[in-house]
Amino acid sequence: MRMTKIAACLLAGVLLPVGLASAATTPDTRASTVWPMTARTQVAQAKTSQGSEQVKTLSPQAPVSMPQPVGAFPTNAVTDRPYVSPEGGVEGYKKTVGALQRTLTELQQLQLQTKEAHWNVSGTLFYSLHELLQDHYEGLSKYADECAERLLAIGSSSDGRASTIVKTSAIPEIPGGYIDDAQVIVWFTNAYKTVGEEVRAGIKDTQDPDPTSSNLLQEIEHGIDKYQWQMRAFVQGTHTDPNTGFDINNNKPVDLPSQPSKIDPNAK
Repeated sequence: MRMTKIAACLLAGVLLPVGLASAATTPDTRASTVWPMTARTQVAQAKTSQGSEQVKTLSPQAPVSMPQPVGAFPTNAVTDRPYVSPEGGVEGYKKTVGALQRTLTELQQLQLQTKEAHWNVSGTLFYSLHELLQDHYEGLSKYADECAERLLAIGSSSDGRASTIVKTSAIPEIPGGYIDDAQVIVWFTNAYKTVGEEVRAGIKDTQDPDPTSSNLLQEIEHGIDKYQWQMRAFVQGTHTDPNTGFDINNNKPVDLPSQPSKIDPNAK
């Protein structure tokens, strides 16, 4: 008899309106709690559904637009508020902003490619390169942030847009998909060399107009040169092993030039 009452209450809670369902319940406490729970759920669902319809009606999708033109790549705007400017007038200012912006772009490009390789590197040296590339990514992120903030400090906006990287970086895209460990070593050895030389040119450009920016670029070059060495070391020849990458590159030497050095630092 008790089970029959419970079943009746359940049926009333699901199928009957509020007034009839309340009348159908009995003093049995377990049965009497069923309807309020069901009712609250149904009311909440109804409100959610109704709210969704209102959102669709009142909030049609609108195209994203900007109140100003996109501008050139890169775009470095100069503030109209007081700021500490580099020396050398307009020419000195342009040299400093150009050096910092070029460095920022290359650091961002390296960030992206480093993470791509970190995820997809494959082969015998997977773990070593996976860990090393993460360290490089974090260091590059720090340098990029400092470079961008230096631009702001001397009164210029910084340009970190994706299109600026694509249109102005001197570094090519790393191949997509799984990347062989030997390929990663070659790509970053060459990329770090290119960026290191570019940053060094920026150091010279900023030495006179803005020694502070020049010092920052020296710090960045120090890091890039270190990263280049760490990649190059995987295939650095020694007296006991030529380390051509033969063992990790499908029985072929890696695609890096190898010739006797013409420089003897011990010569007198």
